[in-house]
Amino acid sequence: MQLKAMDYLHRCLRLHGEVTALRYGKVQRLDLVERDVQDILAKGGGLWDVIRAIHDHREFGADMFGFLPAQVERELKDSGWHDAWRDLPHEKLVARLYDTFRQIEPASMVLRFIDPGRYGIMSAPVAALLGVRPKRKPTATYDAYLDSLREINKELEFSRVADVEMALWALQVGVRDGLLPHEHAHALRRDYEKDTALRQLATRNLIVQLFSENPKLDVAEALLSTDVAVAGQLAGIEFEQLVGKRVGVRKGHGAQQSLKALIDRLPYERLRNRCHDARCIRNRAIHEPGSVKRQEVEFLVKVAREVKT
Repeated sequence: MQLKAMDYLHRCLRLHGEVTALRYGKVQRLDLVERDVQDILAKGGGLWDVIRAIHDHREFGADMFGFLPAQVERELKDSGWHDAWRDLPHEKLVARLYDTFRQIEPASMVLRFIDPGRYGIMSAPVAALLGVRPKRKPTATYDAYLDSLREINKELEFSRVADVEMALWALQVGVRDGLLPHEHAHALRRDYEKDTALRQLATRNLIVQLFSENPKLDVAEALLSTDVAVAGQLAGIEFEQLVGKRVGVRKGHGAQQSLKALIDRLPYERLRNRCHDARCIRNRAIHEPGSVKRQEVEFLVKVAREVKT
């Protein structure tokens, strides 16, 4: 991914405090919370001291990311990892904080303040902007969220991942949702609309999740009512791969054999005949996408399923 190093996201970061005041009626001083947390850690304070400091801070409304469950202190101090959390690898620390809070947002808030260089708060506005949708495991959702934040952090040379998250939050809430006054929002909105790379990142996240959680033929069928050409291309690619798999061709090893030759190796004459009919539709779907009709793509999907079984 090549993100164009536009200054508008850095301007959004500088407006973060103003947007929090518009959204919550009071400036949220994340910098002061961060300072106090780092001071606690420098003095050898424990994880519970950090959590308590975040939730008790007068300049920050931690409850917006979830209330502090009454059992957290007891469960943390009874756990075997409370005093050794600094030694935990990323995956285990995220998972154990999630298990403690039972929600990813407050867990991410703690991570953000103990290590703002690597973490940001998981929030719905930023997730929407990045195209990150809930996965089966909330910890996996947060990992996808962090991957995008870190990619932007690297490309646009922010100092920390937390700064990227705050900039994107200000962009979504202040600019796209319209909280900022026009004189601030107009130029930022214009620059965002020019930032095709950020929208491409969001689109990529949506597509990756779509195909990771749904069979490709199901996606093709779902697209029939909105974009027959794209549905046909997707079904055509999947059809060819399924034929190769059915005759035992490993992925990447069937390039020297035509689809026609692969179909000729299929069992059952009726299946071969139907696949050759589907092959003709597949060829037009790939090379002349505008020429295929919905019923033809429906047939292509149906035959692909027959090959799969």
